[in-house]
Amino acid sequence: MIKVSVATAGITFAAIGFMSACVSMTDDTTVHRDDKPANAVDSAGTANAFKSLPDIGTKMPDGTVYAGISPDTDKRLYTTPEDAPGLYTWNKGVAYCETLFLFGHHDWRMPSVGELAVQFINRADIGGFNETGRIKGGTGYYWSSLQVGDQAAWAQSFKDGFHENPSTDSDSFVRCVR
Repeated sequence: MIKVSVATAGITFAAIGFMSACVSMTDDTTVHRDDKPANAVDSAGTANAFKSLPDIGTKMPDGTVYAGISPDTDKRLYTTPEDAPGLYTWNKGVAYCETLFLFGHHDWRMPSVGELAVQFINRADIGGFNETGRIKGGTGYYWSSLQVGDQAAWAQSFKDGFHENPSTDSDSFVRCVR
């Protein structure tokens, strides 16, 4: 009888699972930029076996801007090249994104807290965000889709990244995503 330690068995099962995942990868599999080699070659020797991701901040042919990977869907996240015009209460911001028809797309929405964080982290490459902080007549924050109770919603400052949950009746910036 062969004795196998728990650690050895765990490593073996992990390796088998990793190999199975690699074998089952297709063109539709979500791949992060850090997961794929820059000069990937498939089994036939063809370069670029994986579809490459655009650089963050790239203006796409349809006019949208590539913002990164959504932490909610693990898919590509696109944003508008500019903030919505003016300031919005939370309800008006949600309605603005839901009714926006821009660049041939009608599936715009308010970003989740995680997607807003992606935009904040990549704000220099995406461009066009208000990073001045508090402004006259508004909070200086960008709204997220997460409402907190009946009277507040999460928002993020693009000056310092601070999160706050201002009143939904407050005026703030909006940047829609799809």
